Amino acid sequence: MELFLRNTLTGLIPLYPSDQDEKKRLKLGQDYKAKLTLPRNLAFHKKFFALFNIAYQNTSLNMSEKAYRHYLTIKAGYFTAYQTPKGIFYEPDSISFDNMDQAEFEVYYQRFLDVVIKEIGSTSEEIENMLIEFM
Repeated sequence: MELFLRNTLTGLIPLYPSDQDEKKRLKLGQDYKAKLTLPRNLAFHKKFFALFNIAYQNTSLNMSEKAYRHYLTIKAGYFTAYQTPKGIFYEPDSISFDNMDQAEFEVYYQRFLDVVIKEIGSTSEEIENMLIEFM
């Protein structure tokens, strides 16, 4: 069971009606263990993809969008490496909502931005201005 909750002075309360319905399934007086994460901010997620689109439009590399995003993700340090008979294989880590909470995604975004700046030869200020125009 996964619920979206808001912290208030009186405790955690369900955020949406569907979360309230899920909470009703819990037995009163029963103890539960919960893992709390900060849900991803959809607007920030969209900003990340705007950043990626700027990078892709300004790269001289000839590869698909998916391959380029994987390339930048690996360069940002988000990958798993496997030893194969033909050498090391790098698999980019997933940035899905289930795999990264907002705090982790913000760190990833900053590292991705640093890579983009180096890759396209731009500055952070120039990228931020492009993002404003892009969004």
